[in-house]
Amino acid sequence: MSVVLEFRPKCPHVETLADCREALEPLVMKILGEAVSRGYPPAEAAMVIADIADDYILMLSRQLRY
Repeated sequence: MSVVLEFRPKCPHVETLADCREALEPLVMKILGEAVSRGYPPAEAAMVIADIADDYILMLSRQLRY
């Protein structure tokens, strides 16, 4: 949770996680649609997006320690 609290001051336009999701969900769905149109199974495409997001979170957590 502390990562979210530290992130918010850098992005004052994002007042809540729900607002962020509302803004980003259509873009993620577009990426998923593109992946499916290229022949990737929907669940596989969603898992890859989640994996990319997880890697990004881990990278951020390492940066916050130093």
